[in-house]
Amino acid sequence: MELRQLRYFRVIADAGSFARGAEALFVAQPALSRSIAKLEEEIGHSLFLRHSTGVSLTNAGVRLYDHATQVLESVQHLIEGMAKDGVPHGTVTLGAPQSILSKLIAPVAAEFLAAFPSCGLNLIVDSSARLRDKVVDGSIDIAILPDTGESGMHFTPLLLESICLICRTEERPSFDDIVDFDKLVELPLVITGYPDSLRLYIDRVYPHQSEALKVRSEVNSSSLLVDLVMRGAGYGIAPCCVAALREKSELSCVPIRDLQVSWAVATNWNRRGLRAVEELEGLMLRQVREFIENDDWPTAKMSC
Repeated sequence: MELRQLRYFRVIADAGSFARGAEALFVAQPALSRSIAKLEEEIGHSLFLRHSTGVSLTNAGVRLYDHATQVLESVQHLIEGMAKDGVPHGTVTLGAPQSILSKLIAPVAAEFLAAFPSCGLNLIVDSSARLRDKVVDGSIDIAILPDTGESGMHFTPLLLESICLICRTEERPSFDDIVDFDKLVELPLVITGYPDSLRLYIDRVYPHQSEALKVRSEVNSSSLLVDLVMRGAGYGIAPCCVAALREKSELSCVPIRDLQVSWAVATNWNRRGLRAVEELEGLMLRQVREFIENDDWPTAKMSC
């Protein structure tokens, strides 16, 4: 049995299919299938149940998943602990919602890889709800998430930014510098759907007014939201950072009164103290501070 086989096994289990696992690992699916078949032969048990939508774990697979997670985490700790001169080693898995990807994650990832050649970095883009689950179960080491203070992970405050009405630049003069929430009921809207944390947050802050919103389209992608706004399908509601998905001349953001998102660095408790994770977190904090000091992140301010 090889560590590579255990890593392959866990990625497939998390992805729920061999095809998605192969895509995440950048490994050809036939090679991945052969590796798992060899692992099943060595263990003497089938690990996956195949069905039309993917795979799920057998009872033996569930037991192996727990052991494999412990083994892989122990190896990661060993690598970090044996690193010479405190230089970070190993691979970090970083998750982020698409809304903040272009603005923050891309420059931080590039700087991290350039600064620490002994480290690898895997990037996972998903909804905030699914990223939370992945941080808690250890399939992601660290993620950028709205700070909900939930148990099961460690939160380091990162920044506050306004939730905005996203519109085409030529439509910006139609609005004041800040828009009241009750004005939104007059507009056709494009918004992320449930269980996205933004939608739940709006319902909590404006429980009655949110029911009156004219939602023309619910999406699960910030880039799709922006594309629909640019094509005139409606006005978007999203954090200001989604404007980074387009040129500044194309999109404008109008802050919505009393709506803010508090972004935080969420870390799996077992990854706290690992040098590579700490360095990545530090880079994110420094990059955010630089954006704000240079007025390059509208409506944002440090929350720590």
